[in-house]
Amino acid sequence: MTFDRCYTFRTKARNQGHVTTGCVYSKGAILLLLALLLTIFPVQAQSDYGFDFEKTGSAGFQALKIGIGARESALGEAASSLTNDANAVFWNVGALPLVSGPTVYLTHNEWLVNSRVDALVAAVPVNSYTFGLSVMNFGIESYEETTATDPEGTGRQVSAGDLMVGLAAAKRFTDRLTIGLQVKYVREQLDQDVFSNVLFDVGTLYYTGFRQLRLAFTIQHFGASVNALQESFRMPLLFRMSVADDLVDMRAFRLSTSFELVHPTDNNEWVNWGIESVFLDLLSLRAGYRFQVDEGDFSLGAGLALQQIPLFRLNLDYAYVPFGELLGVTHRITLGLSRR
Repeated sequence: MTFDRCYTFRTKARNQGHVTTGCVYSKGAILLLLALLLTIFPVQAQSDYGFDFEKTGSAGFQALKIGIGARESALGEAASSLTNDANAVFWNVGALPLVSGPTVYLTHNEWLVNSRVDALVAAVPVNSYTFGLSVMNFGIESYEETTATDPEGTGRQVSAGDLMVGLAAAKRFTDRLTIGLQVKYVREQLDQDVFSNVLFDVGTLYYTGFRQLRLAFTIQHFGASVNALQESFRMPLLFRMSVADDLVDMRAFRLSTSFELVHPTDNNEWVNWGIESVFLDLLSLRAGYRFQVDEGDFSLGAGLALQQIPLFRLNLDYAYVPFGELLGVTHRITLGLSRR
């Protein structure tokens, strides 16, 4: 294969940028993206079983669709083309090579109806590869069991929750194209019933060479159906297609925006939009909106990057996502520590 032209390519990792000059095999990259698109759409059609009907509630392991990461949640979850830290494993594993050094991120999410989500992810770059290990735990507040014969309660406490452990690997193929794969073990407990599965994520991030315009394609939660509670449940398969660009890119100020189309196999499609402004690589302000969703459409957030710590950089992010008067407000906090 011969290359068409050479580009000077610059990626902007949050709080730290670098410039890479190199020759890119543009024909090969374009053919790869076309192949991914041709693969996605037939799979999408098959996953919907060829029928046009309301699919809500037709898949299990719904906790996997809760957004992890305060920055990404504040951006209206339009994150697969903007994520550039260890939390990429939850949005687009193909963006994991944007991590510039050993990184650990911890996220706490005060979720709906007194439930909670906690996640820990670590990422380490090794040459052109980046490896990630992640753990996510979802749990609800225990409540007293009631039955037809004991409507006031039996005295026994009932609990439920989900656990996910993921191992990811991603590679920078060129200075414009990265691709990643993740395998995940998921386990769900509903009182005394427990079931589990192994799922896969595939993601890619491609910088077009025009401005900082980049494209992202992601398939998440791919796996076989699970038999549980005398029923068969398919997995909450998600297809994400996203585009992002830096509208303003100066040393003291950067303004980025992203649009993302999300196609789930167990619900109707929706569109996410997010915008982020970064001042002096220190303070970030974010907002987002999710179109065609019932609740949780609007989001706000902020981030602070502390670079005074020797050898390390500390990131603190917060997201505010209201879900209406009935469900209330969710608060998400992420603490990140990365090696310089």
